[in-house]
Amino acid sequence: MSVDTATAAPNETPEVPTSGLFGRLSAIFFEPGKVFEEIKRRPTWLGIFVVLAVVVIAGQYVAVTRVDYETYLRQALTWNPFTKNMAEEQIQKILSQPRSAFQQYMQVALAPVTTLIVYLGLAGVFLLAFVLMGASLTYKKALAVAFWAMAPPAIILTLLAIVFMLVKEPDSLDVIDISRNVASNPAVAVDEKTNPLVHSLLARIDLFSFWTIYLLALGFSTVSETKLGKAAAVILVVWGLYVVIRVGIAMLMA
Repeated sequence: MSVDTATAAPNETPEVPTSGLFGRLSAIFFEPGKVFEEIKRRPTWLGIFVVLAVVVIAGQYVAVTRVDYETYLRQALTWNPFTKNMAEEQIQKILSQPRSAFQQYMQVALAPVTTLIVYLGLAGVFLLAFVLMGASLTYKKALAVAFWAMAPPAIILTLLAIVFMLVKEPDSLDVIDISRNVASNPAVAVDEKTNPLVHSLLARIDLFSFWTIYLLALGFSTVSETKLGKAAAVILVVWGLYVVIRVGIAMLMA
């Protein structure tokens, strides 16, 4: 006599079906908990990285093609605390040097590599933080959560940045950090040159940052079987350290 499996094991939780890359991409915006449950079983991240890399490359390409090389170079020099006060004669000397196509599009070519390095490093930071807290976690799962929690907001932000870069005047664009072309935080109300500290602090009060923090907390809570509040506290501590570093950089560049 056969026994129905649902009747024989009423307390067993059915395995979450694999939804694939596009299924996960859709679900992460509406049912992120289910995505992280699946990541707990299958911590994959290559697909979401490819999508993010394509979007990042597109964003950087639009940035370097919307402004002339001199504008890009001057912004790049201003961002560097060691060259922000470079004399005009030195800038003109750099501009007069011949440049190859690779130099012009180096920012585009290196974008996915830089993105991957950042995510690999952040996954290590998150892993260390949760292991010190006593959670059971592997680097592979930490990396998968980092990608699936941070990449979706980054993709939406970059797509919005592309739209704004295409419709705004080229001389008003930020082509070094293209996310700054999207007014998603109150820092737009403060002049960065006159109030760098306040501007940097307000820039951290960002809608996309809050979304990312929520997804990170939910993701690490799920894969490490940690209470959501405890996971959120760990993420907020890491985020707080990041804010301190960014504010410090802003003060150094002031």
